[in-house]
Amino acid sequence: MPIQYDDPSLDVPPGVDFLDEAQTAAWVAACEVDKPWRVPVRVRFAALIAELPSSARILELGSGPGLLAEAILESCSNVESYTLLDFSPHMLELSQQRLSRFPMCRFVEANFRRRDWHTLVSGKFTAIVAMQAVHEIRHKRHVPGLYRELAALLAPSGLLAVCDGIPRDPSVLWQVNLCMTAEEQLEAFAVAGLTDARIEMVFEKLLVMAKRSG
Repeated sequence: MPIQYDDPSLDVPPGVDFLDEAQTAAWVAACEVDKPWRVPVRVRFAALIAELPSSARILELGSGPGLLAEAILESCSNVESYTLLDFSPHMLELSQQRLSRFPMCRFVEANFRRRDWHTLVSGKFTAIVAMQAVHEIRHKRHVPGLYRELAALLAPSGLLAVCDGIPRDPSVLWQVNLCMTAEEQLEAFAVAGLTDARIEMVFEKLLVMAKRSG
């Protein structure tokens, strides 16, 4: 089941235009203030990466200003390369500035809503991580196809770890269309062939993780 390129009018419009430099800067300035839960979630991601074998190759989807990458690289000595992928050139510029002391970083401008995005990364990855990024595909019907694409980029026994929000109010249509329940996340992982997925709740966010069979 590939990503569905059907009626784009079904997709949820983004609330922030990350192709606009001023909107991007305003979002980054506010994200640590109004989303304090991001810090412990990043710590949890770093703990997952620290458990991987040495010479780990990491891909981060929707890497934003590089805050998750910084948390991982500051605490994990087993990372050989770290690829940050984002569609916003302004986010990539901020992450390049933040991570200039980490020579293992590579920065890729690509939109994972496009058919050919995965051709812009090379090789197989020990882990793929995404923090509050998957919903940027703008409708959950696309997610199973996206996870299939991600699973294909994983090395044997590679880890896919995704953190995203859940629909809090079933009467709010955009939440229902954009966010996924635990059951929907598990089903999407299963469609991708990642059948050993497990879920934990971190500050009202679902952290879903599974390894590709070796």
